[in-house]
Amino acid sequence: MPNFKIFQDNPDYARIKVFGNNNVAVNTDISGNLGITSTGLAITAPANGLTVTAAADGLAITPPSNGLMITSTGLAITAPANGLTVTAAADGLAITPPTSGLLITSTGLAVTGTISTTLATTDVSTVRANFTNTSSSPDEAYNVLGIATWTFGVVNSSTVDDAQALVSLQISPDGQNWTDDMSNVTINQNSLQTFVATTFLKYARLSYAAVSAGSAVTLNIFFQGQS
Repeated sequence: MPNFKIFQDNPDYARIKVFGNNNVAVNTDISGNLGITSTGLAITAPANGLTVTAAADGLAITPPSNGLMITSTGLAITAPANGLTVTAAADGLAITPPTSGLLITSTGLAVTGTISTTLATTDVSTVRANFTNTSSSPDEAYNVLGIATWTFGVVNSSTVDDAQALVSLQISPDGQNWTDDMSNVTINQNSLQTFVATTFLKYARLSYAAVSAGSAVTLNIFFQGQS
């Protein structure tokens, strides 16, 4: 080609060359393909990060020593010593808790622990000594609203022969208005009588009197309950 000496004498000058920003030509392999070397593209995982490597039959992910492990057969989670362990079961998922923790079984949820069987009790006793009043006198009132089971026990411990007492069990909704639930039960000397309400109200008390003003009466009164 006349007047185009560049093609006749130096055809290499007609080729297009690609250079990087450092005025260095881009490298290719012997087949002309773009070459990426270990100094070109490198991905380095952090010390405690996630490593992804190629496996013959798929993808293998290697986690940190105490992290997540994905194997060829599934997913395995390894918990800390006192944590939660999840393992694969033949027919579902099995979760193994710590020794004193929560147990989840194939049939539902089971909570293993200690159930306290300790009951709260009430035990109060008073002595009403040597009274001769034949008019009924009310004794101490008790709030029985939170007591599941309760009973008054009265012992006539008088030292005078034939010293009898009349005792009534009274109940009230407000501690002000009272009605007899058991009326004028006679308790002889050296005898025990119990009093249990047949109707439930918030307050309960006993009322007592001597049968004869000439015979002084001494009563031991017990209030005992359980809730």
